[in-house]
Amino acid sequence: MAVGVQVSPASPVVLHIAGTGRSGSTLFGSLLGQLDDCFDAGELGYLWDRGLRQEGRCGCGSQVRTCPVWREILREVFGPGGPGEQDVARLARFHSATSRGRDVAALWLRGRLPAEPPEYREILARLIHAAAAVSGRRVIVDSTKPVAYGRLLDELPGVELRVLHLVRDPRAVAWSWRREKTGTGPDAMRTRPVLTTSIMWNLGNLAARGSWAGDPGRYLLVRYEDLIEDPARWLRAAAALAGITDPELPLIGDSTVKMSPTHTVAGNVGRHQSGEVELRLDDEWSHALPRRDRALVEYATYPVRTWYGYGRAR
Repeated sequence: MAVGVQVSPASPVVLHIAGTGRSGSTLFGSLLGQLDDCFDAGELGYLWDRGLRQEGRCGCGSQVRTCPVWREILREVFGPGGPGEQDVARLARFHSATSRGRDVAALWLRGRLPAEPPEYREILARLIHAAAAVSGRRVIVDSTKPVAYGRLLDELPGVELRVLHLVRDPRAVAWSWRREKTGTGPDAMRTRPVLTTSIMWNLGNLAARGSWAGDPGRYLLVRYEDLIEDPARWLRAAAALAGITDPELPLIGDSTVKMSPTHTVAGNVGRHQSGEVELRLDDEWSHALPRRDRALVEYATYPVRTWYGYGRAR
């Protein structure tokens, strides 16, 4: 596997959005991607599978392989031909070991990861440096949420990690995983039983809290509901965590944002939105989640959800 780019002495910052799926990370990443010094890569860990192997679309609308930005990034890392099919398949297998539920559980229970191939860590580091160099942005936003993946990022040479722990009401998360959503190909969004969602919500948030909450200089807890209510406050807080001072926010008024296309390689289908977007709290779960499922989620996520202010019924 040819590798062309050398690690720069100037360390890029990765803003890793950690937690569990369906918590609003695509939206948060897109908002951060509007800041001058941020490049929103989307779920970077899925570049190999969804972006390349499945020929997914970049947030800009092009296929990832033909997007001018990603084509140049991949050329910097792998040489003029980019990664070959065997390279892509091997890297996709490496990534799958950072996103399995059992590895998140192992992090929470034992506080350590299974050994990862040094090759994968080297490629990820070079990819992040290349993304910073090609985009001209110092901060790379990566919304690949599994905490096991975030811990891998924490071990990359020449990369500074900052963690945005994004939490959403588990009842809203369970409803989002339960309902069918539009999307084709790699953007298709599968469903998941509410009990499985509840277990993964507990494990993901416990692992994120246990991994980084003790280091407030690198960690920020953000609730999805608070982000929607006061986006200016939380965008400034996230920018400060990454060392961005006095950011120009993409807000028009209090709750409308002007979205420019991003170069996200994977994530929620909403990453393709651009133009003026109104931020509204998605609380459909409060009347649509069946009573039995709601009771199951509330029971299964107690007491963890109360730590994040989700104790009251709605």
